[in-house]
Amino acid sequence: MVIKNIVWPMKTTTIGLSLLFVCLATVSAQDAGESQEGKKSVSAYKIETIELPPGVGHGIGGLAFTKGGELVVVSRRTGVVMGKPSDDVKAFEWRTFSDAQMHNALGVLVEKNGTLLIPQIPELTRLRDTDGDGRADVSEAVCTAWGVSGNYHETNSGPIPDGKGNWFIALGSASHSGPTFDLVRGRFSAAGRRGRNHVPVPWKGWVVKVNPKGEILPWASGFRQANGIVMSTDGDLFVTDNQGDWKPVTPIYHVQEGRFYGHPTSLVWDPDFVKEHPDPLAWAVDHIEELDAMRTLPAVLLPQGFMCNSASEPIFDTSSGAFGPFAGQMFVGDIAGQRILRIMLEKVGGEFQGAATTLIEGDELGGGSNRMCLSPDGKALYVGQTYRGWGRPAEGLKRVTYTGEVPFAVQAMSLTKNGFDLTFSKAVNREQAQKISEYQFSHYFYEYSQRYGSPQMGVTPVVVKTVTVSEDGKTVSIGLGGIVARQIYQLDFAGLKSEDGMPMSHGMLCYTVQRLREK
Repeated sequence: MVIKNIVWPMKTTTIGLSLLFVCLATVSAQDAGESQEGKKSVSAYKIETIELPPGVGHGIGGLAFTKGGELVVVSRRTGVVMGKPSDDVKAFEWRTFSDAQMHNALGVLVEKNGTLLIPQIPELTRLRDTDGDGRADVSEAVCTAWGVSGNYHETNSGPIPDGKGNWFIALGSASHSGPTFDLVRGRFSAAGRRGRNHVPVPWKGWVVKVNPKGEILPWASGFRQANGIVMSTDGDLFVTDNQGDWKPVTPIYHVQEGRFYGHPTSLVWDPDFVKEHPDPLAWAVDHIEELDAMRTLPAVLLPQGFMCNSASEPIFDTSSGAFGPFAGQMFVGDIAGQRILRIMLEKVGGEFQGAATTLIEGDELGGGSNRMCLSPDGKALYVGQTYRGWGRPAEGLKRVTYTGEVPFAVQAMSLTKNGFDLTFSKAVNREQAQKISEYQFSHYFYEYSQRYGSPQMGVTPVVVKTVTVSEDGKTVSIGLGGIVARQIYQLDFAGLKSEDGMPMSHGMLCYTVQRLREK
């Protein structure tokens, strides 16, 4: 099914649309949790605050680098600037690329010819510099084929190239705490308007593919508020969603065509589904077990509060080790927590699952981490932060640089038939690592329902039965005597140190076990 551009019933412009909508929050106050304070970042990373030029809104919606090495900074409210990085954070050479107001932009793609693709609430926009003076002079609406209800929550993230000339975009749903217009763009659905997070217009709550003609192909459904989308170097597409109704805790999904990811209201826009169930939300409430069987499970779940409150843009560490010992892994920001997470993915039974831990956290980093990108040399991670109207104010631009000091951390956590293999970035203290008391396990789950979030359910201590340390001291195999599927296994270390006496940078991991190892 291909959907062409939807035409507004009245003339308007991109700037006019920006004035029509109130640019508030990607996620509502209910999405946020308490941010953690007072924790120091590990010495492996240096954190600096970069001064943005005067007049630039510090709420960052997009970050990327040009081929020439300039940092592209997209403000959610005030346009686009580009800066030439400097070792001195106060000495960046900035220039304005566009001072046109952005309508809650959440992403940016630098194309081969230097143009910028930016997703706003009403459209996918291309900014061009046609006369070569360094400023955009043409703004093109590449795609307007999704509906717009006027609700502040309908933010869109991306775009991600599919390698064939098209782009993926994650379209956000509307929030119960914000109104919709009487006059909307696209067909209005009364059934889609119901529920806490709702989808009154097409194709909200979906990941879609946009072609160069501005047409969209609905790709996958069931998302609540996907504030980040990324593709791995192997071509696997991932999305970070946010806790809320039908999302018991913040998930990370591996997105595949035709699959459903849990939020039933989005099914209003699936013509095959509504033929049988005209009111998907009402059907879902009465048929939760059937709905649960329909959905694709998250690859990773991020426990609320102590692990993540509001996930943002995921990126992969493509630095080949220039940014530390975690090459190939995923990093995820937390808008409502003072942390950046590290995700260790693996395939079990043909599907992705894996572990989450913290890469960096604390007051020095601050909260609001909304967008991230690596520098061209891979040595620095740029973090765009934004204040969404709740929690502690946190806006601006940070640079996280790898110092070269290898932290002592679990480099990888892999499921075995009866437990887990832990690979460390440094050799462990063997005498200490062989003690069962060093490893404290529990498992629990979150209940899938229409309620807003879920507490931890069925919290169960898990007895460690065996511990084996490899000859090189870098791998510890833990036997638990068996694993239970569809549980989060939380591992807390009692104080394990490396062979050279370094404490662990972060001593807690949460592995989402959706499937078991057969061998």
